Amino acid sequence: MAELRAWNGAVRLLLSQHLVGRASECALRLSGSYVSAQHALLRWQDRSWELVDRGSRNGTRLDGVALVPGRPYRLAKGATITFGHPDERWTVDDVSAPQPMVVELESGDALLASHGLLAMPSSAAPECTLFLDVDELWKVETQDGSVRPLHDGETLECASKRYRFCAAHFSEATASVLQTTGSDEPGLRFSVSSDEEFVELTLEYESRRIALGSRAHNYLLLTLARTYLDDSAAGTPPESSGWMDKEELADGLRMTPQQVDGEVFRIRKHFAQHGLKEAATIIERRARTKQVRLGIRRVTIDRR
Repeated sequence: MAELRAWNGAVRLLLSQHLVGRASECALRLSGSYVSAQHALLRWQDRSWELVDRGSRNGTRLDGVALVPGRPYRLAKGATITFGHPDERWTVDDVSAPQPMVVELESGDALLASHGLLAMPSSAAPECTLFLDVDELWKVETQDGSVRPLHDGETLECASKRYRFCAAHFSEATASVLQTTGSDEPGLRFSVSSDEEFVELTLEYESRRIALGSRAHNYLLLTLARTYLDDSAAGTPPESSGWMDKEELADGLRMTPQQVDGEVFRIRKHFAQHGLKEAATIIERRARTKQVRLGIRRVTIDRR
């Protein structure tokens, strides 16, 4: 992935549109008085990186040559860029395509998406989850169950921090979550040991079975599956079946609600690593509530 390295060793991964300057909206914020508010722009254009000076007061240099403001210059690996002063020197360490990520605007630190998923501020305690949906759009889901589309370059807030989102471009790194295994709706089969220490999971399509193995987070899925089956047996309408309050679920699993969010992210990541489009929908959140449920309706539980 594309990155800049400063003279002091600091590294910054590049968004597809990476604004440099002193202003708060810049992805690379520099504090020197010789740097303009919006000094320069690095951008991914026609499968290569370009550098454009934004009419800065003290100018931008590429390999020692002053740039003409507004004119794009092609970047090569190893090129040196200075912003306004020789001391503000950065080297282009990598010129590969940008990857889906968010950059925290205050620190410049980046969080990379993996298999079409990204947790903010961390996968251990996600307050926002970004995911590549089956309609090939990036979306953000918050803890209250709200889901909305995300646009490349959009600024979003999470955990009292501001981030800029980079959708990058469709690639193998983000495509795996969109793979389909058939047009039919899958079923979820649980194989549960007598002491319930082991819960194996299999996703079953009409023409194929995908073994997902035994994971600690499978017990959360099993709990949601049992709730759905119990509600269905009691005659609860399908649209109302299976919902559990997150705090109630946390109590039953002897964890905190924050740990439940972490488990939900790990479940989605596990599905995404297998290239399953169900990664985004395996857990549903009811909007403006703290309720969750299993996103697959055809469920079988076997004891062994």
